Amino acid sequence: MMEMLWTDPQEEPGRGPSKRGVGMQFGPDITKRFCENNGLEAIIRSHEVRMDGYEVQHDGRCITVFSAPKYCDSTENRGAYINIGPDYKLHYEQFDAVPHPDVKPMAYAHSSLMSSLM
Repeated sequence: MMEMLWTDPQEEPGRGPSKRGVGMQFGPDITKRFCENNGLEAIIRSHEVRMDGYEVQHDGRCITVFSAPKYCDSTENRGAYINIGPDYKLHYEQFDAVPHPDVKPMAYAHSSLMSSLM
């Protein structure tokens, strides 16, 4: 299961090397078999930017959701999240980035800045 969650989907069947250079990619046949073997309807995963904030692949069995809009201020992607209704229907909600203070990247990690904000 760990391998499935930390690798990326591809449109071609089977497995292939990751375009990121680490790990593997998996096709719709792999997703289908994984879901059938584990009694799942679909896989909801993250950790990969999607320009619309989410993407549904592999005949609806592989859903990537990414909730960081304008990721690292280097892309123009939207963010998204999924509301799962009482009927288990998925409702996709998209949102855009909001302006943020002009702060150097990772500045919040420095304790002196954090203490001045509190």
